[in-house]
Amino acid sequence: MRDKLSKNLLKKSIDKIAVFLVILLCACAGFFGFFQKFDYRLYDFMLSLRKEPKSRQEILFVEIDNKSLEDLGPWPWSRDIFANSLLRMKELGAKTAVFDIEYLSPSHLGVNPQASVEIGNALDSQKKDVSDFISQFADAAVSGMYGKKDLIQLASDAIEDWVNPEFDSLKESILNSSFQDNDELFAKAIQFFGDTWLTVNILDLDIKYSPEYLEYVRKKCLYFNVQDKKQRILKGNQYYLIDQGGDNRLGFCPALEQFMKGAKGAGFTNVVLDSDGTRRRVELLSRQNDGYIGQLTFAPILKKLEPKELIRMPFSLKLIDAKNPDNEAERINITIPLDAHGRMLINWLNKEFIDSFRRESVVMLYQLDETESKIVSLLETLNGFNLWDAQGKPLSYKEEVSGLLNDYNYIKQYKTFLLQKCRGFAEDGKAIDGGILPEEYTDYFDARQTFFERVRNFIDGFYFEEINSRLDEMKNELDEQNYIDIKDEIKILYENLKNEDEIYHGTFNEKKKAYDGSFCIVGNTASSTTDLGTTPFNRAYPNVGTHANVYNTIMNQDFVREIHWLLGFAIASLLAFLSVVYTGGKKAWIQNMFGIFTVIISIGLPFGLMGFWGLYVPVVAPVVVTSFSYLLVVVLRFVTAEKDKGVLRNAFSTYLAPAVVEEIVKDPSKLKLGGDEKRMTALFSDIKSFSAFSELVTPTKLVSILNEYLGSMSDRILAEQGTIDKYIGDSIVSFFGAPIDLKNPAWNACVSAIRMKQEETLFNRRALADGTIPRALETRIGINSGEMVVGNMGTSAKMNYTIMGDAVNLASRLEGVNKVYKSWILCSDATWKEANSGENFDKILARKLDRVRVVGRAEPVQLWNILGLKEELPENVLEAAEIFKNAMELYLKRDFIKAGKLFIKANKFVPEDETPLVYAQRCKEYLENGLSVNWDGIVNMTSK
Repeated sequence: MRDKLSKNLLKKSIDKIAVFLVILLCACAGFFGFFQKFDYRLYDFMLSLRKEPKSRQEILFVEIDNKSLEDLGPWPWSRDIFANSLLRMKELGAKTAVFDIEYLSPSHLGVNPQASVEIGNALDSQKKDVSDFISQFADAAVSGMYGKKDLIQLASDAIEDWVNPEFDSLKESILNSSFQDNDELFAKAIQFFGDTWLTVNILDLDIKYSPEYLEYVRKKCLYFNVQDKKQRILKGNQYYLIDQGGDNRLGFCPALEQFMKGAKGAGFTNVVLDSDGTRRRVELLSRQNDGYIGQLTFAPILKKLEPKELIRMPFSLKLIDAKNPDNEAERINITIPLDAHGRMLINWLNKEFIDSFRRESVVMLYQLDETESKIVSLLETLNGFNLWDAQGKPLSYKEEVSGLLNDYNYIKQYKTFLLQKCRGFAEDGKAIDGGILPEEYTDYFDARQTFFERVRNFIDGFYFEEINSRLDEMKNELDEQNYIDIKDEIKILYENLKNEDEIYHGTFNEKKKAYDGSFCIVGNTASSTTDLGTTPFNRAYPNVGTHANVYNTIMNQDFVREIHWLLGFAIASLLAFLSVVYTGGKKAWIQNMFGIFTVIISIGLPFGLMGFWGLYVPVVAPVVVTSFSYLLVVVLRFVTAEKDKGVLRNAFSTYLAPAVVEEIVKDPSKLKLGGDEKRMTALFSDIKSFSAFSELVTPTKLVSILNEYLGSMSDRILAEQGTIDKYIGDSIVSFFGAPIDLKNPAWNACVSAIRMKQEETLFNRRALADGTIPRALETRIGINSGEMVVGNMGTSAKMNYTIMGDAVNLASRLEGVNKVYKSWILCSDATWKEANSGENFDKILARKLDRVRVVGRAEPVQLWNILGLKEELPENVLEAAEIFKNAMELYLKRDFIKAGKLFIKANKFVPEDETPLVYAQRCKEYLENGLSVNWDGIVNMTSK
């Protein structure tokens, strides 16, 4: 009695116990991160449903793009390019420059772009000195003041004391003029720009630094106003190392000292990769001794917002009394939400990189400099052109051009003077020796502006009219051709100068609008770069874009706050358990309604929280616990109502294949509509001229013959572990690789086709002998391998276990192609490569036929004609196949005479094989009619 009561109690409580076990198992799976990758995918989808954050207008990518690499050469570039870019960006009004480029090692000396000018000046000076010396020596020799011996001694002394030292000095001058220290120029440009930020790698890269330099960088770049009493930041940094894998250690590797001395600060570029390789979150601070360094864009944000204190809370970082990003006159507290390990979720723009933030190519800055150089070069050319008025005075253009060039030389000298003042910053952030004063920047850029305005006034003035008028006056004094050449030269010079001036002003004004007040992030975005990462919305996103999205998230204060997965899981578990308790003993529709309701709540609530309030609750664990609880309870109640699995087997055996029914019995979860995509092999067979055959016998007799014939063919398919999909009249549709996984489905299909043809021979021999059939039945077979969808298709009331997909259709097409080649078994190249591989290599004999383009497909397919298993074939078939192979090689080389002869020879070895005759006839037609110009050997099928 007690046992019976216990059994009844267990029976009544089995659903509650089952739900409790589901909750327990799901909790364990959650703790071990089993749901994590699924949650990542759902998070990406949920993020895409949120209202996209606005992109801040001050963000500007300064890109090393495809155009830059094309014009300036492959990466890495010499550092004078970015040095000049920084000078130009400063002039254009850029506010901040953040380099997503690590400068950890020095570069080689570069070629001085002014080398030709400086070397020319040195040679001209030396040329004059040597000429003067030779003249003086000649005068002394002619004067008779010295005898022969004295002259020889004088010459020897002059060479030793003057000529050799002078040429040594010239050599040194040429060497100094030929090269420039691009690192030094870049370092000065970094300080010249002012608000420049470089990188620090927070992994130990085993680079040696002096203790003094590291101390300098720490005092300059670390933040010491951070409160973190429970060491949460350090714990998060250590978790980062474990989470990212490898044997990395925390370190501190700043950029080169001479660069860092001129920078405003630095930040670390290391970003977090989730376990699926996607960038969704980022650390904002890294503990370094007793201070903290900020992420690459978070560091300048802190400098910009000037919070009085940073407080690390369990799930947030608070910026106390910081400037409002949109109103610097106002002070506010900013709370940045963090995940369980102290990382901020990036609120990514849901756009392609090209459509995200404003972008400018580095090459445009370079081209501005090039245009400027062309303008100056044209002015120098014009300055070398001398023309006087009737009184012998130089025309007024000469004075104006000379003045312009003098102004430009002064500007260059002033730039050199300003760069010489860039000697770095002290630890307190103050420029050494005072640096460049604000009024000096103003004077320098005003001088440049005045120079280009003066150039434009010169072009628009009367100077070129004056030159042309004077040339017209001198027309009779000049040779006619000389007059024409000079006029043309002046015209071209004027047009080039005007054109370059318009390009410069147009480009400058356009770039001024783009750069003015911008927060510039400099990095590589070219399509050839390997610096690409995966984001929630893009598979190949330039990593420099990560820093822009970090900046955008924080400055917009548009955050995504992650709720710990346990909270959502606990609520869902409670709902699932209460649903079972409340609906126990009630009608099935009530039980189903509450069960489905808990699933809907576990899905809908997280999506709603994310969409409306930016609260992210990991959704997989709640959905799994509610769904599995509901399904398990349904199954348990079903199993209780039915006595054994026979009920389930009987319920579906009427419309599912036996093998599929057995799979469902083993795993009832497979009883669902829909399919799975997997690589399989499809086999289609069809009887040749069956309509004509059916006219030779009565309908009753026809059914009997067909049943026996198709049965014997089907047995050969099943023997090779194939699955019969359906019979369509005299055709068989079958596949290999499901529901049972096969090691090599293509091999099984090819062997099955061979066995089918062998079985067909036996069937015909027997049936013809006893008069069962009026003539032999012959089957054509098409085989193809590829990605196919397999599963239960139809409705919940009527399902069919079948295959679908383009690869399936191709198998059907190949069966029909047999008609063209008078062959019996054709397979695709994909099938042949898989079948003829591994342990099965070279076991099947097959002939390579044409590449054909079947109806409905643009891509041509390589045909292979399966002949049989080599060990089972007679010698004449093997020899014929080798001859056919040689014939095909000649055929594709368009040697149709020799190819045709070999095809006929192959047929003589096996007269019943008509495929070689098809090719022989084709060779004859090509020889008689010729080939089209674009013949490529591909045959287009015009019918199925």
